Amino acid sequence: MTDQEAIAVVEKKRSELRIRRNMEVSSAEKAIVEYIKDRSKPGRVEDRIAWIIEMANSEGFVRVHVDDRTGDILEVLRTA
Repeated sequence: MTDQEAIAVVEKKRSELRIRRNMEVSSAEKAIVEYIKDRSKPGRVEDRIAWIIEMANSEGFVRVHVDDRTGDILEVLRTA
């Protein structure tokens, strides 16, 4: 998956992920991230290669981890 494909996944799911319309992509980088299926419960931690797509506006940012192999959304971290 390329950075543009990962961005397209996030854009397609923007409303489902509750990302505001006025947020724009500020960065896209590939990294190894920790993945836990359900963070509210103890469980196995996996390392996954993912695209970290950051979207921002004056109110804050949202960081979305997109699995590089499958295109699945692994996690959404937000300040806004």
